[in-house]
Amino acid sequence: MNGLETLRFRIEVLTPLHVWDGEPRRWGLDLVPAGNYACLIDFERIDASKLGKVPARSGEFEQSIRRWLDAGTLKCSRKIPLRTALKSREDVKLLPPQLIPASTLKGYIRTAVLHKLIMEVANSQSAQAAFKLLTSSVNLSTDPKRMGVALELELLGRPRLPKQGGYADMLQRLIVSEPMITKASSSLSRASVVDVGGNLVAEFVLEVLEPGSKLEYELRILGPLSSNSIKARDEKAAVSRILQLYANLTPQSILDGLTNFGRALLDHELDKIKRFYKPLADKGFDLATYRDILERLASERCIPVRLGFATGHTAKTMAIAMQKVAPQLYSQLCNTMGKRLGRLWDDSTFKLVNFGKWFGLGWARLCVM
Repeated sequence: MNGLETLRFRIEVLTPLHVWDGEPRRWGLDLVPAGNYACLIDFERIDASKLGKVPARSGEFEQSIRRWLDAGTLKCSRKIPLRTALKSREDVKLLPPQLIPASTLKGYIRTAVLHKLIMEVANSQSAQAAFKLLTSSVNLSTDPKRMGVALELELLGRPRLPKQGGYADMLQRLIVSEPMITKASSSLSRASVVDVGGNLVAEFVLEVLEPGSKLEYELRILGPLSSNSIKARDEKAAVSRILQLYANLTPQSILDGLTNFGRALLDHELDKIKRFYKPLADKGFDLATYRDILERLASERCIPVRLGFATGHTAKTMAIAMQKVAPQLYSQLCNTMGKRLGRLWDDSTFKLVNFGKWFGLGWARLCVM
């Protein structure tokens, strides 16, 4: 891998996985039943002159959609296998055409690299140094989307020369291709949010990418930033030596970050299953098969990853690193987010899909090609 600036890898889906395409849809309006499938109505190619009078009342409009489909006036843009019964006008989230877009992977890589850097500070300097880094650069009083801006600047930003101003982000040099889909199947499934006592908290309907689906990507790293465009960091900075790990990005440094973060996520989920297996099993949510999949993943050479929707804030934030080196700050973060959202913001639920057995959402393996 040394000296390579391009990396090809494959994502192999292990448990149901969902990335939302961002378009809100309703059962009975945007999607209707068609045998064992959900028909996504193709509203882009409607000949309005053939519809006749369009009912104003929603119930009548739903009936008209069925009639127009039967007459061939409306078409399905695609049909999605159904794994659950749906209620009228229930919200449904669908996958994007790319299934797992490059932007999803790049965001996950960014989180993994940040996690790796924080843990490097803790392991090579001290937990106190990592604690100081987090407490001085995470701002809990600002908008949630900006709480970690100073931390990201500290770890991934490089100051530009005064004439240009601002910062250069080291991961801007990272380019991830959209996937080549080599094998894929999806279905509409019902996801259950279950607390650690085995109580059902909420449900939602998702189009999930099914286990066995495979997507291939290419990751490219542009050349290093010119010394004529960025300033050198203060050599006395507390984390300056650690930051050099990613000063010159390589495919191997990215893989190291992904491995470190993926193993931490895997250990965290397996520990959570171990602690709460019995109360969930007693309520009908047996996670034995899910646990077995994760244990096998832990022994493989491929890298565990957890991607997409309903995978918990541990897969999208610095939560695991904060829990390890700054638990008090993590507790404050949970309290702050809970007050802002009006609900608990913690790690006390499982998001599960039933594929004959119960599985947590979003797990895959990343294999270098």
